[in-house]
Amino acid sequence: MAIAAIVGRPNVGKSSIFNRILGKRAAIVDDQPGVTRDRLYGETEWGGKKFYIVDTGGIRSETEHPFMDLIEKQVDLAVDESGVIIFVVDGKTGVTPTDEDIAHKLRRSGKPVVVAMNKLDNSNQEDAMIGEAYGLGFDEVVGVSAEHNSGFNELMDIVASKLEDEELDEDTDEIRVTLVGRPNVGKSSLLNAFAGEERSMVSDIAGTTRDVVDSVVEIGGKKFRFLDTAGLRRKSRVNSALEYYSNVRTYQAIDRCHVALVLLDAQDLLTEQDKRLVGQVLERGKGLVLVVNKWDLAPKEEKVGDVVTKKLIDELPLAAHAPRVFISALSGRSLGKLPELILKVEENRRRRIATSELNRLVKEVLVFDRMPGDGKGHSLKVYYCTQADGAPPAFVFFVNDPELSSKSFKRRLENLLREMADFSGVPIKIFMRSKN
Repeated sequence: MAIAAIVGRPNVGKSSIFNRILGKRAAIVDDQPGVTRDRLYGETEWGGKKFYIVDTGGIRSETEHPFMDLIEKQVDLAVDESGVIIFVVDGKTGVTPTDEDIAHKLRRSGKPVVVAMNKLDNSNQEDAMIGEAYGLGFDEVVGVSAEHNSGFNELMDIVASKLEDEELDEDTDEIRVTLVGRPNVGKSSLLNAFAGEERSMVSDIAGTTRDVVDSVVEIGGKKFRFLDTAGLRRKSRVNSALEYYSNVRTYQAIDRCHVALVLLDAQDLLTEQDKRLVGQVLERGKGLVLVVNKWDLAPKEEKVGDVVTKKLIDELPLAAHAPRVFISALSGRSLGKLPELILKVEENRRRRIATSELNRLVKEVLVFDRMPGDGKGHSLKVYYCTQADGAPPAFVFFVNDPELSSKSFKRRLENLLREMADFSGVPIKIFMRSKN
């Protein structure tokens, strides 16, 4: 997904605009300059386009601030990474020399810029202030009020129009595979082992890979496009703009892939960050393979593989269906299993069940199930089911009242569907629709 960055001097309302766009209080809002230091980002959709919105710290404050140099570097990186810039100025104070300095920086970037003049709460002054904002030299100026939630439809229409549609090669002969995981877990080593050469720089210093590295490798006559990513850190450890955007790029790489290999460290098997990463892969509808690397360094205890497998199933119940493989990227142990697993998961992601089979499931199984209800004598009735087009597999159940459905009932349906066909390694989407 593309990125739209919000920039401007301190205390003009950037975080308030960020929160309005996302529809929630995601950024700290305060009238003290320099409150926003680390970058915050969120995913949004407008005009049929999905993209990231990034909140940045205020730059070039007239008051001294100990983090000013760091904040300016973060904003410079935001400008480099973004497809469009939302430049926020204060509609109460008007354009300042600092705004003009920032405008000069943005013009040099060559990126599309939309000026959002915030705090326009008095309609009598709006025309004059917007005219002043046009003096910054940009074609698009929108008057908004984050406090009163006005002007945002026009702002987002312009932002979305300036973002280029992401074009993905849907050539079915090429499978896109993302390698993700914590820093120093062996992602680059695995890519190089596949490629037979050093496509990514390998180092024992965590965080060597900052950008996503694309490499096309042919294995057994099949083309794989591997996307090597920087290691994802916990948010508390994302202490620079470079680290922050590495995280954003990782999620962008997941968006681009068909199958994600989530690498885990056999010596430090499963952290909260690993669990969140697995959840992101499944939520985005991608295929999943759990790859336990550095298996040559694992304890040599008897049945250690069974113990690790049980731990993965117990602590990642939503990914219990995902294939698991124990490898050593350094020695090459079990690497030959991965291409076959990737192909199998991608096949499962595109698998379809005939409508006749689905409705046999409805007739023969669900009619005998204890159906959820509202406790007042009304129970859920399932009339028929069909599978939607596309990947991952999505099934639409037509019912008397979708509100009567429950999470436990949907889990029951998912288990039944997994019994009918091989959906290992892929999430199943289930939707309830009224028959009418």
